[in-house]
Amino acid sequence: MKIFISVDIEGIAGVNEPLQGQRGNPEYEIARRLMTQEANAAIRGAFAGGASEVVVADSHGPMRNMIAEDLDRRAFLVSGKPRPLSMIEGLRSDHSGVILIGYHAAAGETGVLAHTVSGLAFAQIRVNGKITGEPTLFAGHAAEIGVPLLAASGDDRLCAEILKQFPGARRVEVKTALGAQSSQSLSPEASRELIEAEVAEAVRNADTAKIDLPCKPPLDIEIRLMRQVYADAAALLPHIIRKSATEISFTAVSHQQAIGTIAALALMASAL
Repeated sequence: MKIFISVDIEGIAGVNEPLQGQRGNPEYEIARRLMTQEANAAIRGAFAGGASEVVVADSHGPMRNMIAEDLDRRAFLVSGKPRPLSMIEGLRSDHSGVILIGYHAAAGETGVLAHTVSGLAFAQIRVNGKITGEPTLFAGHAAEIGVPLLAASGDDRLCAEILKQFPGARRVEVKTALGAQSSQSLSPEASRELIEAEVAEAVRNADTAKIDLPCKPPLDIEIRLMRQVYADAAALLPHIIRKSATEISFTAVSHQQAIGTIAALALMASAL
């Protein structure tokens, strides 16, 4: 049984402020170690639950955050960017399930460090009218190719989004949001124990897991960008419709196509 794990940083226990996700400072070095250890907890849980192979995707920012030499030696590591499927790169239709570790609430919603794909670029993304977070896109792609979301960890606001959009998945709440940059968190050790136990149970039951797909293609995507200049650049693409100074829209035939366009828009914004 093959299991795929995608790991972000904002939903990791003990992570609360943007500095912890930005290279070049001591706080980031601490946070990336916490990220690596929560990934290891999920890997242990997956193998305890019956996995024969585990692929882990480093999915925060530059996508080169986890400390490779500290990662559980049994897992494969996907890292670096850009890559075709962004945070879900490495997933294949023969995987039995997806685990999301360290995820966070959607842009425009309440939660610790809430954003969708790029806090620099996007104020809000809606797909088929639904406010869209990273699970909507990436676990949505998994569901579209027949792979269920088994479990997701993060703060209570992330867990509320998972309950609404992926009710069949287990929710692993490692902290409670007190604000955009504050939380009441489990200790790192307690969070790892919880993640390991919940992932193990989710993987044991992967064969009967429900495949939830919150947004069915075709996907009508509406994006409110953070700055007018980002919309100016996006409107140069032939399939983008300009709605207002900062709002654009487009239609995608699949989650994969949507992910590619959104990732390209994020890279474009970072260049501007």
